[in-house]
Amino acid sequence: MPTHPFPRVALPSGHEAVLITRHADVAAALTESRLTRELTAPGSPRLSPGESFRDIEGLILNMDGEGHRRIRRVVASAFTPARVRHWQPLVRRVASTLVAEMTAGGSQNADLVASFTNPLPVLVIGGMLGIPEQDTARFHEWSDAFALADGLSPAEREAQMAEFGDYLVDLVARRRAHPSDGLVDELIAARDGSDRLSEPELVSLLIALIVGGTHTSTNALGRAMLNLLRDDGALWRQLVADPSLIPAATEELLRHSGLGDLRHLRVATADIDLPSGPVSAGEVVVIASMPALRDGSVFDDPDVIKLDRGCPAHLSFGGGQHYCLGAHLARSEFHIALAELVERMPALRLAVDEKTLLFSEGSEFSVLKALPVSWSAA
Repeated sequence: MPTHPFPRVALPSGHEAVLITRHADVAAALTESRLTRELTAPGSPRLSPGESFRDIEGLILNMDGEGHRRIRRVVASAFTPARVRHWQPLVRRVASTLVAEMTAGGSQNADLVASFTNPLPVLVIGGMLGIPEQDTARFHEWSDAFALADGLSPAEREAQMAEFGDYLVDLVARRRAHPSDGLVDELIAARDGSDRLSEPELVSLLIALIVGGTHTSTNALGRAMLNLLRDDGALWRQLVADPSLIPAATEELLRHSGLGDLRHLRVATADIDLPSGPVSAGEVVVIASMPALRDGSVFDDPDVIKLDRGCPAHLSFGGGQHYCLGAHLARSEFHIALAELVERMPALRLAVDEKTLLFSEGSEFSVLKALPVSWSAA
């Protein structure tokens, strides 16, 4: 009997899957329409037992085919590079305010996660959507319930997610009745010919935007700052000495650490040939992006961060029809956040032994809980 080209793994949910890790296979699998992500039916495979979001029908994360393409066509204009440039002053204002608050009163130490990398994406996505700042305080709590469920019972998680959905249903209703000038209003008005978003599609899209706009950016920024400050801050000093490296450094940090240990779950709807070999119809597939980002056949010294690396396109934002809608925004946030910290906190350094740092575990994300830092007075 021939050996299967991909290793078989047992998932925490109890389902068995084949694991895809090579860059060439991951790139092909991410663009393969016969590997479906439509797994909302009862009994469909799960990465872990608590993946409640897999049961949300109409969530763009769970869609394939024409339904998915239709939603992307309707909303794509809200996420173009030109629209992201429109939001850059908001990102700069939020980043500047957070740094000012960290350094107020001569303070020389902080938790960079709590003070900067967590609130920045939340306040930005809230500002873009046109949501009052006091309401955005719940976004991280709701997003945690959606993506992590760290320390929550199943009942607590379901209650948090129900609150999240109820808030967004009410928000959409209020904004239909009293339009404003935020992204919510753009999405309500968005059309592609005769197509527009239904109420459930709009709410589901807002869930995806808020969860993606908080956890992925939070995680990327937190991991990036840890990588820049570790080993006595050699990489941080390099970036401070040459801020023109920030765009290339962003791509390299995303390549090295990804957005959150993303593991994409799919089921083959037909026999498929990937570069390393076949996958049979009906097989459950886990596409592991992180190992692909460290594939030595594509990246020289893949475990080493080279801020000036001219690397091939990485896969941190996915690929094909599911390429991340918010990729331009995430990159812009990354550039502005690094530039703000480099300019105003050049003497930043880790304040604890790296071995003491803790991560929250979830089915899709592994998030840095805290990053204590200190700095010298200006």
